[in-house]
Amino acid sequence: MKLAMPPAVRGLPVLGSLLDYRRDHVKVFWQAYQQHGPIFSIRLGPQRAVVLIGPEHHRFFFTEVDRILSMQEMYKFVIPMFGEVLNAAETEVRKKQLAILQSAFQGKRMQRYIEIMVEETTDWLDSLGDEGSFELWTAFEGLGMRIAANALMGWELRQRIDEFVPLYRDLANGMEFVLPPNLPLPRFRRRDRARLKLTEMIQPMIAERQANPGKHNDFLQTLAEATYLDQSPMPSDAIVGLTLLTVFTGYISTAAQNCWTLIQLLQHQDYLAGVLEEQEAVLDRSTANLNTETLGRLERLDRALKETERMYPVMSHYARYNSQSYVLEGYHIPKGWLTMVCPTVAHRLPEVFSQPDTYDPERFSPERAEDRKHAYSLIGFGGGFYRCPGSRFGINEIKTMLSLLLQRYTLELVDPHPKPDYEIGMIRPKPPYLIRYRRRRSALVQGATLRPSYVSA
Repeated sequence: MKLAMPPAVRGLPVLGSLLDYRRDHVKVFWQAYQQHGPIFSIRLGPQRAVVLIGPEHHRFFFTEVDRILSMQEMYKFVIPMFGEVLNAAETEVRKKQLAILQSAFQGKRMQRYIEIMVEETTDWLDSLGDEGSFELWTAFEGLGMRIAANALMGWELRQRIDEFVPLYRDLANGMEFVLPPNLPLPRFRRRDRARLKLTEMIQPMIAERQANPGKHNDFLQTLAEATYLDQSPMPSDAIVGLTLLTVFTGYISTAAQNCWTLIQLLQHQDYLAGVLEEQEAVLDRSTANLNTETLGRLERLDRALKETERMYPVMSHYARYNSQSYVLEGYHIPKGWLTMVCPTVAHRLPEVFSQPDTYDPERFSPERAEDRKHAYSLIGFGGGFYRCPGSRFGINEIKTMLSLLLQRYTLELVDPHPKPDYEIGMIRPKPPYLIRYRRRRSALVQGATLRPSYVSA
């Protein structure tokens, strides 16, 4: 008996849903789920895909990687940017590189990263003055890039940030999920030139670190000294690629999540008041108290980050390549298709999260712990063995930036209803989006009545 294929989203001949996907892929996935349920298929130009919605399907998606589902085949589109590293590498190499990345975000290294986050954020705050407004994405993306350059690539590159950033943006703008990456398009040519110049910039730094083990306490030093399990050193081009890839996934995704977290806190002043009372108790308004231990004690802020991850995951969907066909819930899923999961839909299923359209960070409190009732229910940072190795870096960065910003200023949303933007491949508030700020009165900083001071003007 021949099995049925998953129900298909109706689209154009040849193109399928590609144009709608490029305009607003979240809307495409929501409408398909409402029409077809938790399993449906979609055509994106020449590529067919099955989309799986819900925690049990997430379990299949994340546990079948390297068996039924292939990461290497899926991530060929990043090779022109970063080379054959991590997700684009062969399985054994990928696992070795992932282990090295995980070690780079642990222990004393993380404390040094937090010190850099404090330094860079304080420098930015010192530039703002007493009152005014800033464009949210521009501010957080720029600050995130400076933190990433300093912490991950070293002070030498941080000093050349004005040279680095335009090249890096040309590299990032060359990412293409659907079109062949070797087409003679201007943005692809800019991407290739940028990759060459960035490599020329970084390789002398790698050589210097390899010649001086232990001299630098940064991410690049960790990679420069790393060896695989057979004790062979990591090739220089792999170090360059991994560093550029980590900066890319770190600063863009962190900046987007940071934007949505702040927006939601300012939209919900009652919860913001509790977050700031907690900061007052834990941090005592001192940057010297910002470290791995105190950031871990900011539990209300941590729950706010989780709620924003749930409601506004910056990665709307993840995809893997079907290296073989499989059967799921009576449907035949062919080899050569993609398999996708979609946190923007799955995070708002009422059978998983109560009142899913309501902002309620306390759903992640120990008493309620809604994310623990179903394994793989919250997947904003991915899941399984390949969960983002830099997630703790990003969480600490957001906590640091928001703590310092909110301690110094009262903030107000100029527009209470931001629109999402999909242009960069991650969901961010559509620029320009302004935040108005005013420095807190000195009496409040010295410890006068707290709760009223945390309500925006």
